[in-house]
Amino acid sequence: MEGGGEDIEEAVGLMRRGSWWVDGSEVDSESLPWSHEGDGEGTRMEGQGMSVRRRLVKKPKRADSLDEEAMGIADAHRLHDKDLSIWNTLAMAFQTLGVVYGDMGTSPLYVFSDVFSKVPIQSEIEVLGALSLVMYTIALIPFAKYVFVVLKANDNGEGGTFALYSLICRYAKVNLLPNQQRADEHISSYKLKLPTPELERALNIKERLEQKSSLKTLLLLLVLMGTSMIIGDGILTPAMSVMSAVSGLQGSIPGFNSDGVVLVSIVILVGLFSIQSFGTGKVGFLFAPALALWFFSLGSIGIYNIIKYDISVLRGLNPAYIYFFFKKNNRKAWSALGGCVLCITGAEAMFADLGHFSVQSIQIAFTSVVFPCLLLAYMGQAAFLMKNPASVERIFYDSVPGIAEVGVMLVSTTLVTLVMLLIWQTNLFFALSFPTIFGTVELIYLCAVLTKVLEGGWLPLAFASFFLCVMYTWNYGSVLKYQSEIREKISMDFMLDLGSSLGTVRVPGIGLLYNELVQGIPSIFGQFLVNLPAMHSTIVFVCIKYVPIPVVPQEERFLFRRLCPKDYHMFRCIARYGYKDIRKEDHHAFERLLVESLEKFLRREAHDLALENSALEMHFENDLGPSSSNADELRVPLLMDQQTTVGAMSIAQSNIMLGDEDPSLEFELSDLREAMDSGFTYLLAHGDVRARKESWFMKKLFINYFYAFLRRNCRAGPANMSVPHMNIIQVGMTYMV
Repeated sequence: MEGGGEDIEEAVGLMRRGSWWVDGSEVDSESLPWSHEGDGEGTRMEGQGMSVRRRLVKKPKRADSLDEEAMGIADAHRLHDKDLSIWNTLAMAFQTLGVVYGDMGTSPLYVFSDVFSKVPIQSEIEVLGALSLVMYTIALIPFAKYVFVVLKANDNGEGGTFALYSLICRYAKVNLLPNQQRADEHISSYKLKLPTPELERALNIKERLEQKSSLKTLLLLLVLMGTSMIIGDGILTPAMSVMSAVSGLQGSIPGFNSDGVVLVSIVILVGLFSIQSFGTGKVGFLFAPALALWFFSLGSIGIYNIIKYDISVLRGLNPAYIYFFFKKNNRKAWSALGGCVLCITGAEAMFADLGHFSVQSIQIAFTSVVFPCLLLAYMGQAAFLMKNPASVERIFYDSVPGIAEVGVMLVSTTLVTLVMLLIWQTNLFFALSFPTIFGTVELIYLCAVLTKVLEGGWLPLAFASFFLCVMYTWNYGSVLKYQSEIREKISMDFMLDLGSSLGTVRVPGIGLLYNELVQGIPSIFGQFLVNLPAMHSTIVFVCIKYVPIPVVPQEERFLFRRLCPKDYHMFRCIARYGYKDIRKEDHHAFERLLVESLEKFLRREAHDLALENSALEMHFENDLGPSSSNADELRVPLLMDQQTTVGAMSIAQSNIMLGDEDPSLEFELSDLREAMDSGFTYLLAHGDVRARKESWFMKKLFINYFYAFLRRNCRAGPANMSVPHMNIIQVGMTYMV
């Protein structure tokens, strides 16, 4: 065995440089079944009865869980790629006018009327100061902040506060959402750089975020608060925009009073929301021509008013008039900021609606159409007011609640700053300049609009607070439930003790047990074993996982792993969906695709095993010789040079292609087809969560009442699947948290 000792010595050397066992685990010095003496006496090998099934080959690491592989879609970057042709980009930019910029487009209807309800026009200072405020607000927030910075902080094409949270969670373990593990960094558009001071700072921030549970909770609360304010603002904004447009009919149609405005607005809103089911694409193309005509009309009317009434209104481009405005009007000017902020209502939609469009299309539409037309519209109104100051009577409500909108902008500023420091690793000066400039402006506007709380601004804040409580309660209860499921998993030793019969009778059929675990066997499976008189011949644990890409190709929908020995016929399945995938597919198509994918997995598994066995046998025959006839019982890594490896693999591949496969494969495929012919049964769990008796009062209140109420009234799993009720078996289980 002298030659064998040299091979082992070489093996240790290669191992120290990094190798992997074929089952994916990394080889280290403690995992080797031999000890290497350094005194020249050779190599002593132990464990003669150990199997050689775990052997070394030069191939990528395969993790024990499906987490990382579940997040890796072939050609994921191609699926994210939105580098469309110039004509497609222009068409998409035209479409954004009907979806993204509706709120900003209607803001000229009520901005100046609100501003000058707080500050009466006494001279040109008020007009030029208000105009300068509006123009620079639009230039700073939507144009400079969103177009040039925030839109680039997207999560693989998705925008919004949750997209920023998802992006941050990909680079730091701060996620507090259940069933969402950290994705591979290669899926993201951003890569870590070479060692730099910025990288060191990013790693320090990452470490602090991961170690402080309070920071994780604060980050989640910030995201939920931003999302809640978007919902609160979204409840009121459509109604306000429509009513402001309809209110223009009051002066044109005799007898058309405020009741008529409300009635017509309701009819229009019902019609608008009824067509939402047709999808963003059709809605965009339906409204894009109307909004395009609206923007061009705003710009044209603005040019007309500038030329006809007072071209000197262009002096508003001088920001000094903002100073003069505040100097002359003091506190009144401060309260007028609440009306000025209305000019950027809907700016957050540029980022929130990014998933439907591309960054380039939104940038093109804003810079070429929306921005210039809005500036011309406001300058035209200011020119008209220079000659007709008395016409600024109340056209619409004296105050419009725009508070939640500013709050969302502050949340986005905070999260984007974190992205700049943690992910982009921007220079510290530029990274801090972003919140200093934009955060300060938004904070000033937020303080100004807080004066409107008693005038109606409390309503969106009340909506936002309500939705924040709902979302945090749901997240809190879901996390506790998920942690309980992980804690109470069934051990593999228990499954092996049950045997392949699982302690019951196995009958033909396929049981699909839905659960949230990516690893392990859920405890609810034990409840099915206890309550059912028999168990299906094939058991598949299905976990739904959402990956950050638009659409998952059908051929990559499912990932499989085998659980327990072959005769158990138990598998784990990860069903992957993108954020644009529709889950309510026909259950027959779902079942057929699942079985086809499982068959491919079984064939690939047998193919890989035969390939490894052939390569192993050839290695020991060539390198260890006849004296190593008992080598099959040794746990020795397979180490081959590149040339030997390629030759052995090619020969083994040829043998397998000639039909030298595992004979048990056909038996297993035959059993699978028989089970499929017998039908599918969906095994669903109804997990109830209850707080322990010794838990503190607030936990009992939130879990036993609020969270329980939400679970009872949310759409359950069967409602999301078009599965006949006769094919569903549901078992309840109570988790004490």
